[in-house]
Amino acid sequence: MTKSIKDKFWMWGYTIESVGAVRIPFVQTPQNYCSLETAADYFGFPNVFFMNGMHSWENVEKHLSYLSGQGEIICALPHGADAALDGAEKISRLSLKFPRIKGVVLDDFLQVNGHPTTPELVCELKKRLRSANPALELAVVMYSDGYHKDVRPYLEQIDTIVLWRWVSTEHFWRSELGPLLHKWKADTGKTILHGVYLQNYGEFGDDIAPMEMELWKLQWMRLFQFLRGGNLLDGCVLLQNGFVGHPRFRDQVVWLKESMDWLLGTTSCR
Repeated sequence: MTKSIKDKFWMWGYTIESVGAVRIPFVQTPQNYCSLETAADYFGFPNVFFMNGMHSWENVEKHLSYLSGQGEIICALPHGADAALDGAEKISRLSLKFPRIKGVVLDDFLQVNGHPTTPELVCELKKRLRSANPALELAVVMYSDGYHKDVRPYLEQIDTIVLWRWVSTEHFWRSELGPLLHKWKADTGKTILHGVYLQNYGEFGDDIAPMEMELWKLQWMRLFQFLRGGNLLDGCVLLQNGFVGHPRFRDQVVWLKESMDWLLGTTSCR
């Protein structure tokens, strides 16, 4: 059965228990109204990266219950070797109660500020991840301009690589994306996703700043092109829900919603 193009889309972020005066990690606004599942439903993205576990396991089952209507769920693990290993076991057990859980993600893999990582640690993490559910998978976040980092010692344990471009440029999306996807796919043979930032972290850090509109459009149209044709790109990820409901991001959000309607309405499944 051919996979619908809709199934290739993922929303990245956090569920929230209340709206209004609630903080979402990495979103520098005192008022938030859009939970992870709400943003995913708005765009028609069936799958989610559930990041709550990177910070806290408090009320994790309640938070996972908000995602009962979603497709696949990939759960973040906390930083720190012991915390990540314990988290992998926890997710393995939770997946028996929440069968939409597909696996876990290690954010900032092989980065100085990311998970402390050795091949032996990742092997043990994968073992614990599958302790209660042998079907679970491991995803890792890499930066697309960091290809010099050697992932070969880890490939046996990795199932999915999620690429991100920290500083977006027109040149990258027009000229570098295709060869980059080809290289990652050819060299690893893994499922390849590519992410898109709604907030322009690369230029403005945590200061509220939407991605410039023409660059925003270019990113998505290039990803649509690769998702529609060929086998270099298996999916894409939007980060994150905390910005989706913010007035400063409205134009970018509405454009993407309309463009998703166009893409899904004009792409036949064969």
